[in-house]
Amino acid sequence: MAFNHAPLLEAELGPAVWNVVKPGAPAPLQGMVARGLAPLPPRDLVVALYQLWVCNLPQLAQQSAKTVEGLPLQIVTGALADARLPAGVLDFLTRKLPSNVDVLEGIVRHANVADDTLVGMSRLCPESICDLLAENQARWLACPAIVEALYQNPSCRMSVAQRMLELAVREGVELALPNIEEIKLAIASTRDEPPATAEDDEDFRRAASEAIASQERMAQRMREAGAAETVDLDAVVTGGDETLAGIQAALELSPSDDMQLPMDDGSEAKPEPPKEEPDPRADRVTQISKLTMMKKIRLALMGNGFERAVLIRDSNKVVCLSAIKSPRVKENEVVAYSANRSLSHDVVRHIAQRRDWTKLYAVKLNLVLNPKTPMASAMTLLGHLHAHDVRKVAHSKNIPSALATAAKRRMQQRR
Repeated sequence: MAFNHAPLLEAELGPAVWNVVKPGAPAPLQGMVARGLAPLPPRDLVVALYQLWVCNLPQLAQQSAKTVEGLPLQIVTGALADARLPAGVLDFLTRKLPSNVDVLEGIVRHANVADDTLVGMSRLCPESICDLLAENQARWLACPAIVEALYQNPSCRMSVAQRMLELAVREGVELALPNIEEIKLAIASTRDEPPATAEDDEDFRRAASEAIASQERMAQRMREAGAAETVDLDAVVTGGDETLAGIQAALELSPSDDMQLPMDDGSEAKPEPPKEEPDPRADRVTQISKLTMMKKIRLALMGNGFERAVLIRDSNKVVCLSAIKSPRVKENEVVAYSANRSLSHDVVRHIAQRRDWTKLYAVKLNLVLNPKTPMASAMTLLGHLHAHDVRKVAHSKNIPSALATAAKRRMQQRR
């Protein structure tokens, strides 16, 4: 959800602003406005800068945005004191000053602020503004997208996010979070537990340190965006090890029920050789594994590739499904997950049901060779494999015999 910016009409601009930004106004005068040097009162200066930005005038739009970012606080707050300040200008200030608590507070309290502006703000704003937005229950109950954005903002305290979700679910508010079904199950299972506390807030803050650090990168991306540009914040790298090697390492380091099989042959387990150097990532895996269920499913949604790779092997279904449903999951992760036979059936089934993922040939092959892939999906994908890979499937000992038989039959048909 993003605010739809459009140039303001003459009546909205006011005569003083219209004279300096109207078509045909002297170029030197417009240049002075763009640099913030025009002798205009705070309200008119900010509105004029917005008009130059939204009209995307050559060289002036970028300069106007840069000027707004460097305006003295008293000028911006002076503009916000105007009760008739247009909604587009409020959104403009939110985009260009996404971390300024004083400015954001004035925007939240302004009578003309649009829901779309509050949604965009909720994804990036500092903790105190998250608290302020959460206090206005009437507003976010009427606009659930605010709750969704705050939940995905790591600066929003865990206790606040959890309280909002519980109220939204209790009131029957429809939330569009990708893992909302898992969240509802988690809320139902923890209904008798005490509410989240300040200790939970600090615990989650430590766990989500990478996501919190990425907020500035997201804010910078928002500041750089033009008036007509939609910013995909989930595409901004969240930090940490996002490489295939890092994801594989997390999958190997993560605790899993099938990593230590019981020995039934009477022999004694041989001690593992000591590691030359302890892997620093192991401590991170341990920290994530100790989180409560509600913290895990939230981190799974907003975390980086390494954190998702840890959580996707969690023994709790709602946690691992939250990880695979994160909008930040990248193709290299899906390739690694589809080949991992230790993941739950639910995760593998979800991957097999995503057509955008099964278009990748490596995912097709991995799913066919993964014994946890639903038979119907594996049979369908088998028909899209190259001959040499069909031969590999036919000779595999780790898949259902019916699938191997189908692969052998397909080999014979191709001869």
